[in-house]
Amino acid sequence: MPELRYQLTFEGTVAPEDEMGERMTISSVAAIPAASNPVLAQNGHSAYLNAVVETNEYGGFTETGEISFGAGTIQYVTRGEGFIEDTEEDDIQQGCVIREVQGGSGIFENATGYIVSTFTVSTSAVIRDSQSAVIFTM
Repeated sequence: MPELRYQLTFEGTVAPEDEMGERMTISSVAAIPAASNPVLAQNGHSAYLNAVVETNEYGGFTETGEISFGAGTIQYVTRGEGFIEDTEEDDIQQGCVIREVQGGSGIFENATGYIVSTFTVSTSAVIRDSQSAVIFTM
């Protein structure tokens, strides 16, 4: 399996699906730098993340989602549980999560690997998600 690595920063929004904010959706986009693996930029220079997040009362959460590149789509779930916490800035929270790749489409069909994410979310529902990934493709 060829090894594919990337480091991207996604920016977008978080939207609650219920009144309590226990279930949310994330929609974000990342520009793929010219120096990245050319496979990632195939048929486009952006990646798109769409996910559903379910929170618990202790600051933890689970997530399922997909990341679309021009050459295919990655499907993922959280490995364990992510967390989010307050920062010194009143209007920003920070967190991290490990996403386990569970296949996808195109070049990511049967792919495996992990995506480590550290992120911030503002009170205006803006998310900035810095990702570092190692993915094995067929």
